[in-house]
Amino acid sequence: MIRPLIFIIPFVFVLFLLGIEEGRTSSFNVSPLKIVLSGKSSSALLEITNQSAESLRLQLSASAWDQSPTGEILLGATDDIILFPPLLTIEPGELRKIRLGAVTPRGAAEKTYRVVLEELPAIKSSSTGGGQVRVLTRMTIPVFLDPSKVVSSGQIEGLTMRNATASFEIRNTGNTHFTPQHIRLTGKGAGGQAVAKHEISGWYILAGGIRRFDVSLTPADCRRLKSLTVEAQTEAGPLNAEVEVGSNGCGR
Repeated sequence: MIRPLIFIIPFVFVLFLLGIEEGRTSSFNVSPLKIVLSGKSSSALLEITNQSAESLRLQLSASAWDQSPTGEILLGATDDIILFPPLLTIEPGELRKIRLGAVTPRGAAEKTYRVVLEELPAIKSSSTGGGQVRVLTRMTIPVFLDPSKVVSSGQIEGLTMRNATASFEIRNTGNTHFTPQHIRLTGKGAGGQAVAKHEISGWYILAGGIRRFDVSLTPADCRRLKSLTVEAQTEAGPLNAEVEVGSNGCGR
């Protein structure tokens, strides 16, 4: 099991130098933003372009990637992915290419990783004056190592209504990731008419993983409900579920 190290991406942190005047952040472009490795192509190139007027110093590393039912990213140590170079300086306007590759065989299920890019503080001359806030960027790029045979499937489970909150899970029952799109929760009244609609954003659900969703309804909408339906589009095909709402679904 992967020990959680990092939860949310991307994010920045602030390094205070001497005093506080004005926030500054580097500007750089990373491509691609998703890497898929396979038996035919177990390596790839990551391109980074420095779009700022200053030199950019970066440190790169690879981590195994898992996720919690609420969607947090969980990173852990791995030796499965190699990167070269792991430390580099990119001059203004320059494009650099980083080669990465898998040194582990494909398995029955897709293996997932993230490349972590961390901006390092610029090396400044001691004569440089003036206080400032320096914003350093940290981001991660998903890396997928395909399974030997892809099986894509999923289902919606545990659709319930309690205390005016609709809850359900989307479970990935296959061996490769998918991304739910157009997740829609619909509450219907006694005549089958829609009395409440909620559109929910989706994100990666890794092989064998689950993503839990909780949606609060207004007391007025909840009292009119007789049933709930959930629909979602995924690479595994359309998913749906329906449940009748009992008299205790809205709480007291």
